[in-house]
Amino acid sequence: MIAQPRVTSTTSNPQDLFPLNLLALSAADNLLENILRPTLTYLGVTCAAMEQLLLGTLITIARLSALQRSEQAIGPYAITPQQHTEIWDHHLAQQPELASKVRGLASQHCFLQNPHAELGYNLAYATAIAWLIYDRQQLPISVSSDLPSLARIWERSYPHKGGRAQDFLRAWRAACK
Repeated sequence: MIAQPRVTSTTSNPQDLFPLNLLALSAADNLLENILRPTLTYLGVTCAAMEQLLLGTLITIARLSALQRSEQAIGPYAITPQQHTEIWDHHLAQQPELASKVRGLASQHCFLQNPHAELGYNLAYATAIAWLIYDRQQLPISVSSDLPSLARIWERSYPHKGGRAQDFLRAWRAACK
């Protein structure tokens, strides 16, 4: 059953309307082919393991309970405004060319009014920020990274509360059968 949106005139952020399960709208391979890979390619990242890590992150976060997500988490990657600000202030501030590319993924007017809202309704932008959460940690992700290794990287490196590598693997099996 799909959740019905609450329509109010005071809602300022699209992510406040209803929880969105992207996998209910699009198959995992479709998300990979049409959003994740093109976004990473645009950013200059050509690593199949990173694509799989981001897909696994997306599908795992969608299956985590609200108690396992960070408070104030926004969008399908459950990124908080604080994490978003940290990426911009402490990672992208040091890389102006990359910052320009990431900013290019954002809406022209909405980003200026409420940059955090982009995490809720702009999947390419949210994917870029999720990638940057991993990238700034300089993790050992390579073409030889297998799914259990990626699950452990997610468990240790992506913000959540109590998610386990088994959650990642379980979500992967359910979505990518």
